[in-house]
Amino acid sequence: MYTFRLGADLLTVWDLLFSLFYLFLLFVYSYIVRLRKIERYPEYKYYIPGLFAKILGALLFLFLYTFYYPEGDTQYYFMSSESLLNLAFHDFLKFLSLMSGNLSNENFSAFTRDIGIPFYYYDKYSYSVVRFSVPFVFLAGKSYVASTILVAAFTFSGIWKLFRLLVKIFPDSIKTSAFSVLFVPSTLFWGSGILKDSYTLMATCYFFVAFYEIFVFRKNISKNIIIILFAFYIIVSIKPYIFFALIISSLLTIIHAQLKKIENKILKAILFPLLIVIVLLGGSFIVLQTGKAAGGFYTSIESMLKMAVEKQQDLIQDYYGKNSFDIGKFDPTIGGVLSKAHLAIIAGLFRPFYWEARNFRMLISATENFIFLFLSLYIALLTFFTIRKHGFAYVQKIILSDSFIVFSLLFSLIFALMIGITTANFGALVRYRIPLIPFYMSTLFIIIKNFNIEKETKRLI
Repeated sequence: MYTFRLGADLLTVWDLLFSLFYLFLLFVYSYIVRLRKIERYPEYKYYIPGLFAKILGALLFLFLYTFYYPEGDTQYYFMSSESLLNLAFHDFLKFLSLMSGNLSNENFSAFTRDIGIPFYYYDKYSYSVVRFSVPFVFLAGKSYVASTILVAAFTFSGIWKLFRLLVKIFPDSIKTSAFSVLFVPSTLFWGSGILKDSYTLMATCYFFVAFYEIFVFRKNISKNIIIILFAFYIIVSIKPYIFFALIISSLLTIIHAQLKKIENKILKAILFPLLIVIVLLGGSFIVLQTGKAAGGFYTSIESMLKMAVEKQQDLIQDYYGKNSFDIGKFDPTIGGVLSKAHLAIIAGLFRPFYWEARNFRMLISATENFIFLFLSLYIALLTFFTIRKHGFAYVQKIILSDSFIVFSLLFSLIFALMIGITTANFGALVRYRIPLIPFYMSTLFIIIKNFNIEKETKRLI
């Protein structure tokens, strides 16, 4: 009979042994990779620290939600993956059907007390985490801790790809890129365990890296198309709205990349509005078609806007206590959303503030947000004084010097708007913003670096 275990009961001697085995295996693997790559690619000095920082973040999250909080999503995801894996040994065809996403009532009837009853079955977005975690639970021999370690190691591959791309584009910003992508506490804590955010952060990084290589570097087209499809499937299966922000930002970045190649200013002025129209039409079509495939309230713009209003109003209710915030009521229309855009973006990027932090986890997030806010205001001041002294074109050259910066700023602002509009709870907000953190923070450092380089160049001249 399947034994239902929760909290500390999930931790056994078997967990300890298997976990130590995989930690040793991962260290040997990462050491060999570093040894083979370090001479040609100096950034590999961060490979082992980055990987094990992510594993440590996953383990800290696991132990917090095992001993301090008696239960949490990560435990339910693991136990549901365990029951789905058990089904494979009873009815393999139904197991394959469920792994493909067929959450029918007939398939649900295959679960018994001997197999285990899954959580989240009727929430296809949450159950996707269960499906994606099954291979790691299998490799871990159904060990809770070892499964978490394997998920952390697997999802590290996405952020490592992003870090390596940044090193390639901005070789003088290795240290700040390493901190922004690999070592920010929030991404390590909330984006490493058996959770939605671990998979979506990885997929977001993979999507962008593949997109950049196709449209900017124009290399490995076939391979990168496959990577984009892989990332698309993961994101749409778990959090489709992330893809909406990605596709809009990507299409606008393509415009920037193409216009940058054109030197004729008149031709640029003619093509710019035409390309914007094409992007708006193409983006709307992709978003709507993706929404229909995702199902639920994503099937139309109207239903998504209505959902945003309902969710935001629910989260400000009294039963959420002082952990909620309110940007004010708005109509479920594009105009209504835009009327609150500035407040939503501020919330998505910079809240909670220090005085809004109610516990240690929120305090860490507030510290990160303070860094975001300080760097953003610093760039705003640099921009203002530089425009006054050298003109707008000069500043445009600094801030929009690379397509990565354009994408990162667009994605961060659009995504911050989305989560700021739909989220009124600080606990949820801290988790939901995870995909934008490595992009926004690394971009802030890069822009400041560009200002310093231009300043030094002017001084020498």
